[in-house]
Amino acid sequence: MRLFGAPSFRSSILKQVSAAVALCLLIFALNAIYRHGVQVKHQIDALSYANADSQQWSLVQLDVEFGQMERALLRLDPQQPDTIDAFLKRFDIFYSRVAIVGEGQSFQPIFVDAGAREDLKNVQAFLAQTANLIDENRADLPRERSNLLAQMGSLEQDVRAMTLMGLKVFSDQVKLQREQVFHSLVKLALLTAALILAISAGLVALWFLWRFGSRAAQSLGRAKNRLEAMIGTSLDAVIVTDDTLHITEFNGAAEKIFGYARDEAIGLQLSRLITPDPDDSTNPYPFGQGLVKLLAKRDDGTVFPAELSIAATEISAARSYVTFLRDISAREAARRELIAARDTAMAGERAKAHFVAVMSHELRTPLNGLLGTLELIRDTDLDARQARYIEAMDQSGQILLHHVNDVLDVERLDAGKLKFENVAYAPTDIVHKIFVAQENAATAQRNKLELEVVGPEIGLLMGDPTRVRQLMVNLIGNAIKFTKDGLVRVELQHDRVQNSLEIRVIDTGIGIARDDLNRIFDDFFAANATVSDEIAGTGLGLGIVRRLIEAMGGTYGAESELGEGSVFWVTLPAKPARKLQGAASSVVQLRQPPKDIPSHDILVVEDNPLNRVVMREMLIRAGHSVWEAKDGQAGVDMAQERVYDVILMDLNMPVMNGLEATRHIRGNPGANQYTKIIAVTANVLPEAVENLLQAGCDKVISKPITRAALSTVFDGTRMPGSTAPDPNTVQLLDSAVRADLQSTFGEKAFSELQQDFLTEGRMRLALLRQLVDAEDMTQYAQLAHRFAGSSAIIGICGLHRILKQHETLATEGKTEKIREGLEQLAAIWADTEKVLSLKAG
Repeated sequence: MRLFGAPSFRSSILKQVSAAVALCLLIFALNAIYRHGVQVKHQIDALSYANADSQQWSLVQLDVEFGQMERALLRLDPQQPDTIDAFLKRFDIFYSRVAIVGEGQSFQPIFVDAGAREDLKNVQAFLAQTANLIDENRADLPRERSNLLAQMGSLEQDVRAMTLMGLKVFSDQVKLQREQVFHSLVKLALLTAALILAISAGLVALWFLWRFGSRAAQSLGRAKNRLEAMIGTSLDAVIVTDDTLHITEFNGAAEKIFGYARDEAIGLQLSRLITPDPDDSTNPYPFGQGLVKLLAKRDDGTVFPAELSIAATEISAARSYVTFLRDISAREAARRELIAARDTAMAGERAKAHFVAVMSHELRTPLNGLLGTLELIRDTDLDARQARYIEAMDQSGQILLHHVNDVLDVERLDAGKLKFENVAYAPTDIVHKIFVAQENAATAQRNKLELEVVGPEIGLLMGDPTRVRQLMVNLIGNAIKFTKDGLVRVELQHDRVQNSLEIRVIDTGIGIARDDLNRIFDDFFAANATVSDEIAGTGLGLGIVRRLIEAMGGTYGAESELGEGSVFWVTLPAKPARKLQGAASSVVQLRQPPKDIPSHDILVVEDNPLNRVVMREMLIRAGHSVWEAKDGQAGVDMAQERVYDVILMDLNMPVMNGLEATRHIRGNPGANQYTKIIAVTANVLPEAVENLLQAGCDKVISKPITRAALSTVFDGTRMPGSTAPDPNTVQLLDSAVRADLQSTFGEKAFSELQQDFLTEGRMRLALLRQLVDAEDMTQYAQLAHRFAGSSAIIGICGLHRILKQHETLATEGKTEKIREGLEQLAAIWADTEKVLSLKAG
């Protein structure tokens, strides 16, 4: 890090390395030239020595001496002893010449040739034989002269050939040495030229380095000026200290932030400006820790929050510390305001949710009394006028209930807590049912309703039929309301490649202005105020449609022309439903309650007298026996006294609310521990429903209560005279769910599914015991959750209920409670196996 004119350490190192490398290269080049020159000198000396040597002369003399020895032999005369001595002298000279040539190392290259070796061997054999003759009796030489002359005549060619071969070998050696000297001289010249070029390149490089250094110095000067300008104009304080943390530099921003003049700050300890971290005595300042927050102190003693980073650097071989500091007082104040605003908004959201819950309860409770009473009055003898009045009151109540439901749907969708099913449904069946329900409204507007399936016939699709119906009702209802004397056509098209269902609702109504098309899906938006004032509605319908489509991962849009009509289109994910073995090929219709419902013993726990009266009358007219409790505690007490088939439990009650009462009944062994408990409440928000199901309720139905809603209460309850192994085990099964499964899968597939559940259940029950012994409540909760889900799917409601209780206990870490309930779980499982075995038999 360089500050305020600090030298460029990297540039200096680069220059030093470059100079060292250049010097090494120069020394290497000079050494190479020197060594090569010495080698050339040795070669020249060797060549000169070879030219002065007597090797070639010795070879030539070998032939000469052989001739002189031969002539001396010819002059040999027994009468003249000096001729014998002359021959012996020439023999000794030739003998020595042959020994020199044969044994000398410099002559060995001659005898690489096989012919030369043979020639030498012949000569040496002659000399050995003649030497033996001379040593034994010199007097016999004259008598052997003829023989010796004949032998020497045959040796003359051998001596001549050996001499010529030697001259040739030595000639080749001299030629090779001369070539080597020539090549060495060429290499020496090249090395010298390369050295000259390298020196020239080095000079050029030094010139460029000088230029580079000059420019770098200028650049460093400009960088220094820019750096000083940046630091001087920086909005953040820049403080430089030495290794003892005394201030050595203090920029203008630091003067403004701390209130010290630069001259006053120079020399001060850093602790006068920045409060050390009291929790870290070993490192009170955040050296090298990045950006941190600490408290700083101004000249007047004011403490303020600051954001700073401290880094160590080397300046002129001395350690220094550079601190960058920013005053974050304004930012912290803004953050506190933002947090306060967030808390206020969250409080507002909680208040809104509470308001919706309270208003839902307060509106649904009187609606329950109103609509329930109207339904009871319908069963009495009414004249035509009274029937019209009752019908008008009922329609008004239904409209009000629809508005309440719209508000609750918006709340649930905005909270992201609306759960979607993924079951088989028939889109055409849904449209037909909507047309039946909307027939009166369409007739009143003199509209015609049409359904057209575009492309191949649409069978069963996977999705949430309730939500698909809800968005279709809103779209078709809107089209009917804003169309008179016209046509409302619904088009359905299934794309098997994209696995999507497109719904188009086309009308010939008043249309929508182009500028309003982008806002029609907003809440409370009215495209035509004049017409909208004449048509009842909350303005939430298309807002709910938008939320539903987005939650299901679909797309939507609209096209319209004023006075011509409108087209609303929706695309939803929709995979074809797999056709299971035994499944019906036609659309499965909604189950209708049996016409003759057997009598049940029902306990109604409700604090509102009017609601108790309405439910009592509806249940009695349906042929049931009813007992009443005015609060949760009374309901718990009555549940201990006798067995009921069904308990209808209100949520908000004095003394003990429905949630606590349900938990008390489920958690304590008694006559109704496994009896079906149905929560009847006006609060149908997701949190309340989830809490009720977790507490042990089997089902939740919302107020206002109708006879149709009450008829669903008796699904899966004990029927008088039904065969069962034990009165307490008959509540283990949900007959309605199981009947649906049988009709969907077929008898054989359903039996196999049930057997698979039993096999898997035995293993899961054993694993649950092991997890309790290991006290692994996390895995226990997960396994209990999966086991409960499997039980619910196959309609084993009793086991599902107790497993959900175990899941809650495991989540809360109550190991001992679970251990105490294992016997109860095992008993429920044994009863379940017994019941399923009887039904299978």
